[in-house]
Amino acid sequence: MRADDLVVLLEIARCGSLVGAASALGLNHATVSRRMSVLESELRAPLLVRGVSGCTLTDLGHSLLESCEQIESALTEVRDLASTTPRERELSGLVRIATTDAFGALFVAPLMAELHRINPDLLVEIVTQTRLGAYGIGADIEIGVGEPVVGRPGAEKLTDYRLGLYASDEYVSERGLPQTLEELAGHSLVYYIEGLLRVEDLDVLTRLTGRHQVTFGSTNVQVQTMATLSGAGIGLLPAFVAEREPTLRRVLASDVAINLEFTACLGPRRLRRPAAATVMQAIREMVVERQAELVPQW
Repeated sequence: MRADDLVVLLEIARCGSLVGAASALGLNHATVSRRMSVLESELRAPLLVRGVSGCTLTDLGHSLLESCEQIESALTEVRDLASTTPRERELSGLVRIATTDAFGALFVAPLMAELHRINPDLLVEIVTQTRLGAYGIGADIEIGVGEPVVGRPGAEKLTDYRLGLYASDEYVSERGLPQTLEELAGHSLVYYIEGLLRVEDLDVLTRLTGRHQVTFGSTNVQVQTMATLSGAGIGLLPAFVAEREPTLRRVLASDVAINLEFTACLGPRRLRRPAAATVMQAIREMVVERQAELVPQW
């Protein structure tokens, strides 16, 4: 039995598929499939349940994960001890981060690009989601809106962030500005699609304006921002997005300043890739350094 075949099994558990594991390990799909077949043959028992949408581990497969992790750690330590140049001891391997589209684009992506420049063997995957799931989605790090989900051990508050109402110069010249919250009813509003909201914390427009209808809705903050810039309406936007745009101005600044929070969670220890904890600490340090963007002092 090859010890590194157990590392392959661990990566399949992390990715949920042979293809994902092959990509993370720098192998091809056929090689991963063959090595798992050999391992199952040697153990005389199935380790994987293969399906159309991916793979799940059998009870035996799950029971091996702790041993797989120990072998991965031992192999990593051996490689580190044998390294002859500093570069070989830097961060390496895949880290998958699930986060919101705007925070991912403006905060996580630049940080990970910097880490990758310093650590060329670090592989990065960023997928978008709005909130933390109850059981995780296979990411090493998850970042979502709202308070930690019950049942997610290890979830932590990452940072507050602030939203405000914004309008473009073009919109203001055509429609003017509301002077009260009640006058918002006479204006077009840009925000999330109410029926597709998956995070209760984001349902703030209803609390502000009653049941006023969103006239331009999107599940993507970047789309909301572009619509607001293009004059589609008054957008309820994160300050860290809107304050970057010189042609957007705040609306009802003394009435609307909404605080929400981002929550972060590392994946389960046995399924967490080695570099994840270091990357998570870098994210924590980044949000501290960039608090002025996240929570401007209005």
